[in-house]
Amino acid sequence: MTTSASEVKEPVRCNRCIMDETVGGIRFDKDGVCNYCHMHDSMDKLFPIGKAGEKILKDIAVSIRKSGKGKPYDCVVGFSGGRDTSYCLHYAKEVLGLKPLAVHFDNGWTSEKARSNMENICAKLGVDLHIVTMDWDDSRELTNANIRACVPYVDLTNDIGIAYTLYSTAAKNDIKYILLSHSFREEGVAPLLWNYMDARYTRAIIKRFAKTKINHFKNADIHHFLYWLFIKRIKVVNVTNYYNDMGRQIENTLIERYGWQEPDGHHMDNELFILIYNYAWRKFGIDWRVVDVAAQVRTGILTREEGLAIMASPPYFDNEEFVSQSLEKQQMSREEFEAIIAAPNKYFLDYPNYYSWVKLFKWPFKLLCRMHILPIHAYEKYFEAI
Repeated sequence: MTTSASEVKEPVRCNRCIMDETVGGIRFDKDGVCNYCHMHDSMDKLFPIGKAGEKILKDIAVSIRKSGKGKPYDCVVGFSGGRDTSYCLHYAKEVLGLKPLAVHFDNGWTSEKARSNMENICAKLGVDLHIVTMDWDDSRELTNANIRACVPYVDLTNDIGIAYTLYSTAAKNDIKYILLSHSFREEGVAPLLWNYMDARYTRAIIKRFAKTKINHFKNADIHHFLYWLFIKRIKVVNVTNYYNDMGRQIENTLIERYGWQEPDGHHMDNELFILIYNYAWRKFGIDWRVVDVAAQVRTGILTREEGLAIMASPPYFDNEEFVSQSLEKQQMSREEFEAIIAAPNKYFLDYPNYYSWVKLFKWPFKLLCRMHILPIHAYEKYFEAI
């Protein structure tokens, strides 16, 4: 018996944002509002913008400048050439008066627009740019191993590479602060089931699915973080939480001041994301746009109707020509890729990981996040988004 279109059951959807029951870890209250909306409201109170946010950032900047007195740099800014990191670097130098070192991790997929943006912005700001380039053979095989693992997020080793690069660069240069630019107001908080990462999980995937030896990858393990956080005393500040980054004002400032070029899609300062998002969409039915669009509905950048219309439109990562080009660059055959798409889906819980340990330290973890010792969204991601 076939099922008509009228008989297809619509998924239960949040009455406030646009997330539905297919989103990992979602729950609804008696009014039909999801836990991601409640998480947003809680963070909105914790991290004010406007005058209150400006005061917090100015107070933090005093501590940053004091820590870097007599040194060439007082903070590391993670830099990709995209919207958020570009404005963060601008804000650190021009508004807060800091001495940032811009740090970029290149996994071999940095777009030409991103390279141009980074060069132009650093030149006009008078900021040094430090680029760590991943060994291409390792980078390619790590991504392929993640794909073969059949998990939703196949960029996890690159994210670990970014973390290792930022912390190790700060430690090497005796810099006590790392500035990040993830915005829960513009980008939301991703479900943990969709993009969990830790060193044990990464090792398990590499051991089981890498077909060639990985020679240069630096895994960020527990002992590394203990050293960086408690011996080197490095703190992480997500400055975007405290200034208004919503709407087109950010892009307009970057274009006017630096001739900034917009990427060809969200996160497309790194062109691997076409393959990352296409894979997740086809294999898991995950449309990564929902995390950002839902956040923008909550903050009022978009109406709920506008958000639903965006999600009903074809995604930019539905681009078979670019996917084919990406697979060719990855040296993965279309046949292998299609077999992986058809294989049973897996999640981080299907592999060895540290999550059971992390849960034992929930409250110390929260305290470290609130003290800007760990990335501020880490608590919400690991304990609220699952």
